[in-house]
Amino acid sequence: MNDPKQQVSSSGIRVLGVFVAVYLVIGSYMYFYLDLPALAYVAYGIISWIGGMVLFYYLHTSYMASFDPSE
Repeated sequence: MNDPKQQVSSSGIRVLGVFVAVYLVIGSYMYFYLDLPALAYVAYGIISWIGGMVLFYYLHTSYMASFDPSE
């Protein structure tokens, strides 16, 4: 096993991939079709970053909880 400190399951990788794809689609739509101030893009980036970190934390803790601690 590699370093277990930063691992998620293969399905977790797919969930993170979908998160990134949705992030890019929403960001592209905002950029090309909405006339927003720069602060809106900064807020979107910060909120998305926090959301991604929370998602990764959830996926990581659920993945690590699947291992038997007595091993």
